[in-house]
Amino acid sequence: MTRFITRIGNERIGIETDSPVLGEWLRESFDRGFGDDGEEPRLRLNIKGGFGVPFVDFDVAAEKRGGKVIYTRADYRIEADEDLRAASVAVQDEFALKHALMNVYSAFLIRNGLGLLMHSSCAVQDGRGYLFAGPSGAGKSTAALLSRPRVLLSDEATVIALPEAGLGGGAESLALAHNSPFRSDSRWDIGEGIPVAPLEGMYVLRQSEEVRTEPMKAADALPIVMSQVFFWTTGAEETRAVMQLCMRFLERVPVQELFFQKNDLFWDVIAPRKAGV
Repeated sequence: MTRFITRIGNERIGIETDSPVLGEWLRESFDRGFGDDGEEPRLRLNIKGGFGVPFVDFDVAAEKRGGKVIYTRADYRIEADEDLRAASVAVQDEFALKHALMNVYSAFLIRNGLGLLMHSSCAVQDGRGYLFAGPSGAGKSTAALLSRPRVLLSDEATVIALPEAGLGGGAESLALAHNSPFRSDSRWDIGEGIPVAPLEGMYVLRQSEEVRTEPMKAADALPIVMSQVFFWTTGAEETRAVMQLCMRFLERVPVQELFFQKNDLFWDVIAPRKAGV
């Protein structure tokens, strides 16, 4: 039995599996440096193998039944309490497990009003996060690769915390990008701590022969932001919750179209260095 506690974003997660193969993948993919200090995990996951068939497509069926929220894909099935605090996850293989964990973690964030898991890449410069998004093939992974050696918080799915705004402002008025374990390329290496950065902006990628940005109005950006969120709705209530979180995101993060070439010149436009720096 593999059993440990990890942290994704701000949230403490308890994970266990009786599968040696899945357990090895989990040990390699998630930090296990969080001992049992008595703090209760906000989400507990029990993971089993042997479900379904190898990957067919990305279609997920979502439903509520008998006090449970159920998500089913050809290669995985999730059965969770309605408050998304505990879930059983059955998968075909490691690929299915990664996608199932993205599904359940995104649903957990949305159901509890904590933030978003967004299909995007995110790089850090001067302590600020720069989020790159767009339709499939727009260049999210390319922008991430071209951003090295800057720290990459994500190259596929960005964990974004959206704390409730408080009277004092501060972190409560920010959108915070956390190091994401949901990677397509690079391993999750958090070193001495969990890197986190306030988002400077979101950049909707457009490949072009010129390099420039154009600000987007919130009304135009909202459907784009929603389209980048990993979620499979079980009804109108959940869709409204996603929309409210996306609107909270847009109140805190400016969105611009980024017209770019396949080189790193876009950094001179979005984050120009000051003279002498």
